[in-house]
Amino acid sequence: MKESLYDKALKIAQANELLYDRWEKCIAAYMEKKWPKAFETGAEISGSDRVTVLEVADMGEQEVKDHDLFLDDLRGVFRTLAKGCQLNTDGDWC
Repeated sequence: MKESLYDKALKIAQANELLYDRWEKCIAAYMEKKWPKAFETGAEISGSDRVTVLEVADMGEQEVKDHDLFLDDLRGVFRTLAKGCQLNTDGDWC
């Protein structure tokens, strides 16, 4: 069985658990800028105005045309955070 986008994104988040827990909302704000339609769909389905990356990977998957690029973007955020860079609540690097 093929792994879903959610399963793959969850593995990345779990491998970076401390960063994800600390920066969850900021990561979502950053990713929303790159994947607005997926976040819009995730928000519509979930009923939440601030969906997480994992919710989008689950509920907005059909709007992510390139799963590999989405996952690469997510990995990139964690790499940059691990170097000590910070995101603000608007998803911009400080």
